[in-house]
Amino acid sequence: MTTLDTDPYTILGIRKDADLEEVKSAYRRLVRLWHPDVCGRSMENIKRFLTVKDAYLLLKKRLQAQATKRASSISHSTAANAVDRESSVEGTFLFVQIGLQEALYGTHVTIEIADGQDFCRKCSGLGQIAAKNPSTCPACKGKGYKTLSWGEQDLKIICAKCSGRGKEKLTSCPNCSGRGIITRKKKVEVQIPPGTRNGTVLQIETHRTSSSNDSHDEEGYFLEVEVEMPEGWIIHGNDIISTIDIDCWTKLGGGYIEIDTVDGPEKVFVTPGLGNERFIKIPNKGWINKDGKRGNHLVRLNVLSPKGPCPKDALILINQLKVLWPCEGYSLPALPAPDLHTKHYK
Repeated sequence: MTTLDTDPYTILGIRKDADLEEVKSAYRRLVRLWHPDVCGRSMENIKRFLTVKDAYLLLKKRLQAQATKRASSISHSTAANAVDRESSVEGTFLFVQIGLQEALYGTHVTIEIADGQDFCRKCSGLGQIAAKNPSTCPACKGKGYKTLSWGEQDLKIICAKCSGRGKEKLTSCPNCSGRGIITRKKKVEVQIPPGTRNGTVLQIETHRTSSSNDSHDEEGYFLEVEVEMPEGWIIHGNDIISTIDIDCWTKLGGGYIEIDTVDGPEKVFVTPGLGNERFIKIPNKGWINKDGKRGNHLVRLNVLSPKGPCPKDALILINQLKVLWPCEGYSLPALPAPDLHTKHYK
């Protein structure tokens, strides 16, 4: 682990009193943004990613140690279980985005994961390479050392500019980004079960290829699923809830309207009259549960009113409509105010 010049809490953007779950959540969020496979494998991006990873590992170790210390005062077995429980969810988190129907009915996705490490063949594991035609070091004139007089003796000091090579300094290996090792990749097919919801985390079953160059223990892989939900849609239990705008005239007169569902557009009938109907229920068009049964799609009706002042001709028709289609119960009728309405149309 490298030494951090900045406070790890600041690097992860979390409070000083954040718990382990908050640390993990912040780390996953930053990995999704700053992983070199996402934003490019430049040295700057790699260093930034490693800084985030070092901050996460430091805080994880610190918080796990604190949890173990607290638990040990109660019971040794309780402390051991706490550490095992925390360790069981550690690993590399990957992310995939799927469509609504794929999440509802299930699908398969192919992802790439690390399958161990090998020494970089281009730089022989050094992390640095020399140019094809390196120029002579201008500081030592190609000798690799400088002569320093010390009394009656001449001391040979290794040239700091070329590190004693007599040629230009080595450059970072582009194949391994200066690490000296490369990560083997393999493709794994992951099954997304039916009814998967946004934010679901799936553990990936992997079998790493053994290699003598692997210098770290095998860690688990987890896949966090992001479901592309239409704007305004939410899943409540097994029901899908959405909102649709309709004008007051459609609500008054009723009729068929087209509503988007997971399975495509659906024509539904709007009951005439304002009434108390706030939702339209479309049976068996909701989300699916573990037993394969689906909930309903509930559509909230957002009734829109006309904009601006009421035109004179429309006001006459509305007054006629009040007589032809009276409301139930007793209400005070509006008094005619022709001046109030006609002054807008002079």
